[in-house]
Amino acid sequence: MLFSDKKNLLSLYNALNGRDYRDPDLLEIVTLDSAIYMGVKNDLAFILDCNIFLWEHQSTYNPNIPLRDLLYIAKEYQKYVKQKKISLYSTRQQKLPAPRFIVFYNGKSEVGERFEHRLSDAYENFSGEPELELKVTVLNINEGHNQKLMEQCQILKEYADFVARVRQHQKTLPVKTAIEQAVQECIQEGILKEFLLKNRAEAAEKENQRLRF
Repeated sequence: MLFSDKKNLLSLYNALNGRDYRDPDLLEIVTLDSAIYMGVKNDLAFILDCNIFLWEHQSTYNPNIPLRDLLYIAKEYQKYVKQKKISLYSTRQQKLPAPRFIVFYNGKSEVGERFEHRLSDAYENFSGEPELELKVTVLNINEGHNQKLMEQCQILKEYADFVARVRQHQKTLPVKTAIEQAVQECIQEGILKEFLLKNRAEAAEKENQRLRF
């Protein structure tokens, strides 16, 4: 919800890539309308700098994301080829936006600051160089991790703060009460204030669903 806002999305993109874009309309959101392809859902897909980015938010550790992204990017390319009227039988090399896959992880399992999942890790009885590979970069966005990224993207830092508060309150309060307490505190302290005031009920319900899952 936070990063479906192009302004917030561009801020996070700049922080990750060392860029300083100011115009959110440079982003072309290409997340599939159906959202589900062969049982695979992607949180956000967009094109910028001739790259196509598939971003996923996970609160549960999942090493199967490379296969999920492979199925999803195939559908994205299929749509791209159709929209651009690209001939796959041309004698000329047809150009495509290069894919980049990122997972923003804030589950409770202990993981490093940054690591990779590879499609080839799932290959059974395989050796040598894989002929098909897909690499997904996983970034730990729990409070206290990837501090440089957090400092460069204020909205991400505030989100990490919100989640940390929910978890802290969960130690003594029921889930729904813990979420509401965190929401009230953040609004009072100016953390995600505009977003929470506008989307308070929906944000609380989504956080409740995330915690139950």
